[in-house]
Amino acid sequence: MKKYCSLLILALALLSLSSCKKSLNVNADWKDVTVVYGLLDQNEPVHYVKITKAFLGPGDALQFAQIADSSNYDTLQVSMEEYNSSILLRTIALRDTMITNKDSGVFYFPTQRVYYTTAKLSAGLTYHLIIKVIKNGVAQKEVEGYADLIGQMDIAIPISVAKASFQSGKNTEVKWSSATGGIRYQVDIRIRYAETQVDVPNSTVIKSLDWLALTDIKSISSKGGQTMDYFINGDGFYTFMGSQLKSDTVNGHVVTRALRSCDFIFTVGSEDLSTYMDVTSPSMTIIQERPAFTDITNGIGLFSARTVQAVDSLDFSVNTLAEIKTNVHTKNLGF
Repeated sequence: MKKYCSLLILALALLSLSSCKKSLNVNADWKDVTVVYGLLDQNEPVHYVKITKAFLGPGDALQFAQIADSSNYDTLQVSMEEYNSSILLRTIALRDTMITNKDSGVFYFPTQRVYYTTAKLSAGLTYHLIIKVIKNGVAQKEVEGYADLIGQMDIAIPISVAKASFQSGKNTEVKWSSATGGIRYQVDIRIRYAETQVDVPNSTVIKSLDWLALTDIKSISSKGGQTMDYFINGDGFYTFMGSQLKSDTVNGHVVTRALRSCDFIFTVGSEDLSTYMDVTSPSMTIIQERPAFTDITNGIGLFSARTVQAVDSLDFSVNTLAEIKTNVHTKNLGF
């Protein structure tokens, strides 16, 4: 009997303990976590860095995400130190501005605060990002990142006087030497064409489509000088055009189209950027958890480099101009 009484007392004690606290607080103590994203490119006239803070609190996180103050700091001092090896060349101050064309999504839009500079940056130099979080006039925290700018690529094919040729059953060669500091490459082809509404005078407009022709190409190292020789399947050109342009009728008007020119756009990213892309890409296996990657000190995110070079305004070959009229994917598009 005493045994059963003891069990009953224990059960009542456990019940009373569980009834004292009906909810579990999963929120840890508040901690300021600075989130930084910036990609420097010496060929760009303006350089942007996005700086926000992570947040956690009671309630609906999706509602917090729609409030700008949940993500933005009140006061930041942001600068970059420019180095040639260990020699400090100058200090560049970054100013804040509001971007008004942010796409809709989980976080607040269409405005967002970013930090920028119009200073001319140079390939081969190192840029040290310094972010100071200011509160009551005093720096409470310092966040840092480093980016080594990527050198220029040597593009061998195509050359500026060449014709862009895409033919079914044949490949188009693209060849370049890897850039110092670069390790990940992709090639986009910007295709320009004229479109005219047959029944509307002076209605010709020039439009463009961007075709991702080569992607996820990696050099052996970031030392530069490696020959990168790849081929683009000619059939892919017509498949892409057919997927983007559905018919020779637009808004009820019959249209005619004509190829004009194209650009070969080469984008190269640093090793840190390549690693970040690999880590954050969707998992194709049953293992969904991915390792975290950041190159930011005292924060999280990415501060790195990429650069873009192009061979512009190549005319299309006679064979390409002829085939786009007859290819199974494009023959009904009005070319």
